[in-house]
Amino acid sequence: MNKRLVILSSFFMILLLMSNVVFATGVSVLNTDGNTNTINSNYYDNVFKLMLGNDGQLGAKFDLRDVIPENIIPRDQENANNCWDFASIGALESTLALKRYKNGLSTKKFDFSEAHLKYGARYDMFLNNEKNNKGLDFNKEDGGNFREALSYMTNGFGPIDEKWLKYNSREPRIELSSIKNITQSATPLDTIDFSIINNIDEGEVEKLIPKIKNHIKNYGGVYFSLNYFYGDGYSNLKNHARYCDVPLQENQSPTHAVLLVGWDDNYSASNFKKNPGKNGAWIFKNSYGNLSSYEYLSYYDKTSYTETFGFVDAEEGKNFDYRYQHQVLPPIIDYHVNKGPVINQLSVAEVYSRDTANNGEKITRLSFDVPVAGNYEFFVNGDNDDLTKLKSVSNKYLDKGFHTIKLDSPVVLTGSKFAIGVKIPDVNNEFHLNYEPKSNIPGFTASENSTGETFINFVDNNNSERWQDFIGRGKGNSSLKAYVMIPGIKPHSTKIKIISDPNKLEYAKGLEDLDLTGGKIIVSMSNGETVTKDFNDSNVKITGFDNSVVGPKNITVDYMGNKAVFVVNIVDPPKEIVSLKFKKYPTKQEYFVNEPLDKSGGVLEAVYSGGNTYSISTDNSDVKFSTPNMSISGKKNVTVTYDGKSINYEILVKDKPVTVNKIEVMNMPDKVNYVQETDELNLSGGFIRVIYSDKTIMNIPMSSSDVKVTGFDNSKVGKNTLTVNYKSKSVKFDVNIVEKPKVVINNIEIANNPNKVVYKKGENLDLSGGLLRVFYSDGNVKVVPMDSEDISYSNYNSNKLGLQTIMLKYNGFSNSVYFNIQIIEADKPKPNVDENKIIENQIVANQIKDNQIINNQIVSNQIIENQVVTNKIVENHIVENKITENKIIENQIINNKIEENREFANRVKQNQIISDQEEANKVIDNQIAENKIIQENEYNNRVLQNQLIANSIVSNIINNNVVDENKIQNEIANNDVVQNHIIQNKISDDENKIPSGNTNTTDNIHNIHGDVNPDEDKDLLSTVKAEVVKADKYVYTDEKKNYAEVVIKISDLNLDDVKKFKLSYRIAGNGGEKFDNYDEIDDLKFTKQGNGFYTTTIKVNSKNLKNLSDVIISDKLFIYLKLNDKKDNKDYFAVLPVGNAAKIENHINDKKVDKIDDETMEKYKDNTVSNGSLPQTGALPIFMISVISIVLIAVFSYNKFKNINK
Repeated sequence: MNKRLVILSSFFMILLLMSNVVFATGVSVLNTDGNTNTINSNYYDNVFKLMLGNDGQLGAKFDLRDVIPENIIPRDQENANNCWDFASIGALESTLALKRYKNGLSTKKFDFSEAHLKYGARYDMFLNNEKNNKGLDFNKEDGGNFREALSYMTNGFGPIDEKWLKYNSREPRIELSSIKNITQSATPLDTIDFSIINNIDEGEVEKLIPKIKNHIKNYGGVYFSLNYFYGDGYSNLKNHARYCDVPLQENQSPTHAVLLVGWDDNYSASNFKKNPGKNGAWIFKNSYGNLSSYEYLSYYDKTSYTETFGFVDAEEGKNFDYRYQHQVLPPIIDYHVNKGPVINQLSVAEVYSRDTANNGEKITRLSFDVPVAGNYEFFVNGDNDDLTKLKSVSNKYLDKGFHTIKLDSPVVLTGSKFAIGVKIPDVNNEFHLNYEPKSNIPGFTASENSTGETFINFVDNNNSERWQDFIGRGKGNSSLKAYVMIPGIKPHSTKIKIISDPNKLEYAKGLEDLDLTGGKIIVSMSNGETVTKDFNDSNVKITGFDNSVVGPKNITVDYMGNKAVFVVNIVDPPKEIVSLKFKKYPTKQEYFVNEPLDKSGGVLEAVYSGGNTYSISTDNSDVKFSTPNMSISGKKNVTVTYDGKSINYEILVKDKPVTVNKIEVMNMPDKVNYVQETDELNLSGGFIRVIYSDKTIMNIPMSSSDVKVTGFDNSKVGKNTLTVNYKSKSVKFDVNIVEKPKVVINNIEIANNPNKVVYKKGENLDLSGGLLRVFYSDGNVKVVPMDSEDISYSNYNSNKLGLQTIMLKYNGFSNSVYFNIQIIEADKPKPNVDENKIIENQIVANQIKDNQIINNQIVSNQIIENQVVTNKIVENHIVENKITENKIIENQIINNKIEENREFANRVKQNQIISDQEEANKVIDNQIAENKIIQENEYNNRVLQNQLIANSIVSNIINNNVVDENKIQNEIANNDVVQNHIIQNKISDDENKIPSGNTNTTDNIHNIHGDVNPDEDKDLLSTVKAEVVKADKYVYTDEKKNYAEVVIKISDLNLDDVKKFKLSYRIAGNGGEKFDNYDEIDDLKFTKQGNGFYTTTIKVNSKNLKNLSDVIISDKLFIYLKLNDKKDNKDYFAVLPVGNAAKIENHINDKKVDKIDDETMEKYKDNTVSNGSLPQTGALPIFMISVISIVLIAVFSYNKFKNINK
């Protein structure tokens, strides 16, 4: 018994060990590093991210200070709670600077005004009880957040240059007018919201880290919030390394905002005061001046990532003339509605009034605050406010954040009103819309909205009765805005500011004239440019100076209608001049004989007995000049006298030079008649007579280098007047342009016969290879291919056997040429019986269930042994193939009430968007009661206390304030709600199913057509699909060589003639890109599918992706297709999510392996090592050793027990 036990135990151990080896060599599931073969995650996972996401494409270390150092400068917020302000401005500056760097433009230092952002974003910080209706009603001590800064940047206030308003941490009250009418110096176009709620989930953080890295490297610094107090114990002050392991409490907002400018994956965890357990840190720019300029923050800080934003794109200046907007305060209310039997969509529209005097005004772009990522379709009606006439202008996939939608085809506005709209995507059966709350929300005192501005539609945009006034429902304005260009408007000044007063501000009464030296203004131009002008600029007008009366004088500076004022003081002059000298001599000091003396431009400096010095213009009537003899050349002394004191200066009088008084044509050129568009100007034989001031005369050829003859134009028949110029004098003469004789064809002849001259009966004539020689009247000879469109043929009959003479004519020429061809009998085709068979002639799953189709029998149409008898279908008609009374009886939805269509109370968490949910589609007991929505309540949206300490991001202390939202009046068109029943109950052709409603989720982005009208493309690209069918990952000892290659199959292309189409593509990480250039496909081949559509494949190598860093951080992969019809010269576009039907094949140094890890990397570091079956796993040696060991133990145990038994 014991022997058996030992043997069985040993055998079991061997099996167990073998099974472990087998498991080790089998195919395993996908790990996060993408090293294993099988992709068993979501079908739409990005295969490039799976293969390259952790391969260091972004680099282990990066710092924007190494790329755009002049724009990563730490500043000091001092003792004001303005960290959010500095972080937001810093993010925008870095995005603009990095964009210039990537586009190869010259370096430019951006310095926008943090002070103007703070004042522009606040309601009550101004003198004389003035209020800013574009600002939030918070105290100046309260902090803010990125959304507040973004609202300031997108409502037309800013940002502006620091020159306009310098930072002052005391933030005194100022005049409201001082911050208005300054054109924004930059325009944010697109932002992205990286914020996550569950910031203590390291898995979520790990997913976010590469996205933030990619943004920093490609788009600029990232606005980043965290809990931070200098000296709070979580920072290592010696090396400026910070990590806090205490998570944010529920409803707590971070207390500080900084700007992420780089990262270091290898920054040691031991550098932090508390060890986070993992290496890696962000590099952030702080706003604490010298106290804390740059610091390292652990990737795994527990107070971070809840407020993380960046600018994806921005423009310098302002590239539009006017912005139509209702929403000017942050749209912080998230209005969300559940999809259901009543609500099948959510569209929002804004109606705007306009001045019809602006002829040709056109919308060039729209903007919208996107609450959730998805596919958004935008609409415009430029003629009036009829919302049923909205026309689609763009269809784009947009990430969460603010976005600008540039229209490829601007929409001209014609009426006194126009409308814009957007259709919100259905994401997880919910629709979300951000809107500006009403004035009863704390901080939103200035909120203004009126009925007739904002409308929503839950059901049908083409039905006017479905559109409801959103303001009338107790809500606010959406963030949808329109930007227009107005013809004829040129850049003009909108505001000026004096940045430097003139050097001289005190003047003696009656003596001194105004001296503007040193005076400067800055000018805000309507295009966003800020320019500096001297007071002496020709466009600067100065008024108000009067030195006749003692006292202060306001001097007005006027530049293009914008004005500013500075003050000078007029004082009594002293009694006695001690000395007099020239501060500046008169402008003119050289004269010709008999020219009058000019005393203007000079300035005298008079020193009086009291020590005061004054400047007196030589134009002053009290300044007297002596009169020198100007009739004789030579040097002359001029005496200048003022108030009894005299001073001399010297002038020079010169003899007048000999000049040309007159020129005239002496001889006309030999050639005066020219052939139209043929002859060039010929001046040979032409002479002019030159008469000088000293009466001398000279004859000069017109062809002389000193003589310029202009005006020759041989394009028009008739008189052509030429102008002769010599020494600033001119004279004219005429030539004649005669009509150019027409070039005609003199003769044609055959240069070469076509390649093919023998044809089988029924074949088409082929003229390729044939050449025609054409002789013209001007002597030119042209060779034309016979298959040219200009050549026509006749006398060809493809069914007539024998010799035929073909006649050719060219381009209407009367003569013809001829050549012979021969028609012979065609080969007789061989019968092919196999073509008449019906292969697999089975009807699968074609059952008709539940007695739905009555009397639907097929007579005499039996299929015997899957063959068709006598190769024909006998009596194959359908008798009484009707759908009799095809109603769905008692299949009505009765009493399908939708009860308590509520909006639930939602709180403001961590400064996120307040939720305003409409759960308008809850079906209770599947009943609809008389097609009405009964008791659709909207609970109070409570805004809980959101208090922040010190440098809080919002610092909006919203205490026990209730959002009193009116009840939802969801009575759509007399409460009929699309009748709530299935009209006519028709059965579709698709497997007898009733068609379901369309859904539009983030994964259902099939065929996004960008700014192209989808109706134009639906025939060719509406059915197309894309998926990866092969994926290879290549890893090398030299990591720089690593790459990935995939083959993408494009299927269901609806093409008629593949020869006339050309397909090109681009790869992207999201569906909202716009590409000017597409990549050509090498060796493009189309293959016909069984359904009549076509398929092709595209091989994509990561080395060729210029946007690889963007691609590999995205969860999804998209391919942009451009299909060109070469015949019609028309382009079709589509954007497709790329599915993944492949498994990753791994390669190390070009050797195929099962997986990639340290062991296999070491194994295959030498390219000469060949592949093996098991050795690559490293399991065989262990297996052999284990088996031998177990066998030895079993033998020893057996002998041991055998001896014991004996």
